[in-house]
Amino acid sequence: MSKLMIFQKILPGCEEGSPEAWRAFLGFYGPMATEILGVYTQWDADERLALWRECIGELSANDCAELKKLPHQSEREFLVAMRAHLQDRAAPRLEARKDAAEPPAPASESLTTLLSGLPVIHQEVVFLTLAGYSQKTVENILRTTPSVAGEGLSRLRSAYAGALERPEDRCLWPSAWIGICGEARAGAGKDCATLRQLVRVLDGQASWYDKSPAEDHRTRCLHCLELWTSLLEVVAWDRTRQPWPDEKVEPLLALIPIRKEKAKPSLFARMLGR
Repeated sequence: MSKLMIFQKILPGCEEGSPEAWRAFLGFYGPMATEILGVYTQWDADERLALWRECIGELSANDCAELKKLPHQSEREFLVAMRAHLQDRAAPRLEARKDAAEPPAPASESLTTLLSGLPVIHQEVVFLTLAGYSQKTVENILRTTPSVAGEGLSRLRSAYAGALERPEDRCLWPSAWIGICGEARAGAGKDCATLRQLVRVLDGQASWYDKSPAEDHRTRCLHCLELWTSLLEVVAWDRTRQPWPDEKVEPLLALIPIRKEKAKPSLFARMLGR
C-alpha cells in the first residue's frame, strides 16, 4: 500500500473509531509532534508528551469534531495544520520572561525589515534560523549547500549571532516566535497563495507562470513565508521520522474512545451460518 493511501485511510478510520487507524495515527505523527514542540517550546520530553496527550484528547472528543476540521486530502496539508495546532496550544503556556534576553527577540515589524530585499532562498535561511534550527538542519530542510545557507546569514551576524552559534534545534524565544508565527498565519491577504497551491509548487506541479509570481510575493509577505517554511519543515520531518513502537503507542490509545471490535464467530458458528 502506498504512503498516500495509508494517510487517506488513517483519518477516516480514526473518525470511525478504528483502533488500528488510531495506532497508525499515534505511531506516525506522535514523533513528529513531540519533536516539533521540542524546537519551539524548549520543554523537556515529559512536558511535550503531556501536551500531545491533551491534543489527542481534543482531536478524538465529540465524535472527532476537531480532527474533522483538519485537511484530509493531502498529508502535507494535514501536517502543516497540525504544526499550527500544536503551536496554538503551546502558546498560552509559554512565558515571555523565559525567552532569551540576549539577543533580544525579534518582532514581526523588525523581522520584516530584516528580510526586506533578500532573495527568497536567503529569506528562508534567515526565517528557519530564527525559528530555532541549527545550520545543519536548515541545510537539510532546504536541501541546500552550506555556502548558500551561509550567504543568507550575513544580516544575522551582528544582531543575532547567538542564533547562529546554537548547535541544537531549539528556539531562543519560544513565546515571541510562536507569537510571530500566529500573527503571520492570521495575516493572509487576497494575493496570498493557498497551502494547496504551495504543495503543488513544492511537488513541481505548478508552471513557471504560477510559480514565479508566488515566489516574488513570498519575499514581501510574512504570511506566505511562514506558510511555505512550515511546509518545508514538515516535509523534512516526514523524511526522517521513525514511527513509535507499540509500547509507546498503547498508553496513548487508552485515551481515545475507540470502537469495540466484534469478536469473530467460531468456525463451528460459521458452519451453522451464524
